[in-house]
Amino acid sequence: MILDRHKILFLTCFLPSALAGVTVYNPSVDPSPTYTAGGPEWTGVRSQDPLRLNPPAPPAEHNALVPVQLFDGGMDGLSQPTKGDFLGFSIELSVFEQLFGKNTTHLRPELLNYLAALQERGGGITIRVGGNTQDRARIVESTAHGGMIEKFKDATLGPTATPETHYTPLLIRVMAQVATMLNVNYFFGVPFLATNADGNAGIVVQQAQEILGDRLLALQLANEPDLYGHHKKKQEGYNQQNFFDDTASMIQSLPLTRNNMMGPSVCCFWDTNEVLNLGYFDRFAPQLKYLNAMHYPDNNCDGSRVPQEEYPKYLTHQSATEFVQPYIAVAARAVAVGKPFVLLETNTASCGGFPGISDSFGASLWGTDMGLKMAATNFTNALWHVGGQNVYYNPFTPPPGGTEKFRKWSTGSIFYSNIFLAEALGKSGKAQVVDLNMNNGNQFTPGYAIYEEGRPARVALINFVDDPTGGHDYTAQIQVGGGQTGLPGVSPPRVWVKYLASDTVSEKWNITWAGQTMGGQFQSDGRFYGEVNVVTIDCVNNVCPVPMKAPSAALVFFSEQALASSSPNPNQNLTFTTSTLDREVATINWEQVKSSNGRNGQAPLGSTSHGGSVSGAAAEVGISKMSSWTLGGLLFAGALLFAL
Repeated sequence: MILDRHKILFLTCFLPSALAGVTVYNPSVDPSPTYTAGGPEWTGVRSQDPLRLNPPAPPAEHNALVPVQLFDGGMDGLSQPTKGDFLGFSIELSVFEQLFGKNTTHLRPELLNYLAALQERGGGITIRVGGNTQDRARIVESTAHGGMIEKFKDATLGPTATPETHYTPLLIRVMAQVATMLNVNYFFGVPFLATNADGNAGIVVQQAQEILGDRLLALQLANEPDLYGHHKKKQEGYNQQNFFDDTASMIQSLPLTRNNMMGPSVCCFWDTNEVLNLGYFDRFAPQLKYLNAMHYPDNNCDGSRVPQEEYPKYLTHQSATEFVQPYIAVAARAVAVGKPFVLLETNTASCGGFPGISDSFGASLWGTDMGLKMAATNFTNALWHVGGQNVYYNPFTPPPGGTEKFRKWSTGSIFYSNIFLAEALGKSGKAQVVDLNMNNGNQFTPGYAIYEEGRPARVALINFVDDPTGGHDYTAQIQVGGGQTGLPGVSPPRVWVKYLASDTVSEKWNITWAGQTMGGQFQSDGRFYGEVNVVTIDCVNNVCPVPMKAPSAALVFFSEQALASSSPNPNQNLTFTTSTLDREVATINWEQVKSSNGRNGQAPLGSTSHGGSVSGAAAEVGISKMSSWTLGGLLFAGALLFAL
């Protein structure tokens, strides 16, 4: 979502707290939040705001020893099998080029490295490209300046001032090129406001299906339709029935080659389960591949909230528990009907997040807890929203001004939650998560068990408390069977532990995962640096004692196999050091595109493989995979290096 700051106050009169994400497009307007934190007010872009909040005071209650009881063979409440690509990214269409690169031969190696770090741990990456800009987007043959994206803004765009975005098929080819290098799969947004009356949406669908092929998970029709009337994108009073009718019209006119739609994509005024029950699901079940929603736990849209006062809310398990509550029934329904439920867009707070919260180690812990809680509640994926320079919550941010200097990106604190979840769930696709409700339901010390094939594989522990004195450190006493269960004790002889650590929840950059860090502001290339530190702990009398600093999170592995299956292979380091590939992607004959199935859906679609069958517009649309991989740094035929 794009927001003009001068209209924020008007907009928030109508919106609930769970507003959608915002990318601010007027950097000349002062984006300073209205807060005081004992220092001068920050007047620069939000992604560079140096504010550090005071950690909340430690709670009075504290247990130094916390039992964690597991059972061999499974536990009540285990989730559906979940993949390691669970936590992904929602990329606003309008900032795509800043993150991915200019074209298929000039990709951003830093982004590729971030994605590679996740693939090495969880096996793949899930990305959504879209957002509010998708609804007014047009796919065009070329832009005036020759780039892949061009934005237009006028005075008739409604309260959110969402610009009309034009993009060329090159954008989709860049997505496809990345997918030839890494195991990336995509959700892609389709323009909805014109309901394909001008054929534009049809061309978008055709190009996305042809170019992305099997890498396209689903097409998103409509983006937050419950805000269309309020944002003047549709008529005043736009309701669920209007939305259903528009969706039916779109489906009828689009060249869909398979049932790959996702919806209903609501965020704020309409309840997702209610929309499904009102007829959306029954009417569109044949076309629906995924069910989805967009939702944020809070908003910073008018700047009236004081971050220091909001901070404690993010440092408790209650935040995650309350967040998933409206979606428990939806997720259960999704499992029952075999249509995965995806939270397509979320983050710490809409309208860019909060200074000192969204960019703190506290957000690392919050994101870890939130991700695990959503997985335990049968979500299939959840995607952190990524905006431009003027947000606090980005998982990663390129340097300002479009510089292409290497190792100048900034790693956001919430990215570490992606890493934690990828390792917690691993590459097997069989991970099942359960909230342990440990420590008698204490809200500051949540924990989760991750089972694979009925056996405990990993345990995740979190300590939200900030206490430099050590007075709120605790030791988790983990055991499988034994104790008061009346069952044989079958704990392993030892466990292996990786810690997500920092000195304080307010830290922004000095954050480590298993002893390694992504670096400070403007110091990252998307790779970890430092020595890996995995702590081995012996289990005595069936109890495995895992110490937990305040604050920290820990991932406990029950076997060397579980550790190896979700850790990078030290002998095959997946890394990118150059952005030049060996071969261009084929061009598009635009006249053939406009005269074929993009307009009317009648012509068959061709193969997307190099040298495969073609038909109609597909004759000039192709994706070229890299013809060779770079080995040991000897060749730069591609951007990918394997250090063997």
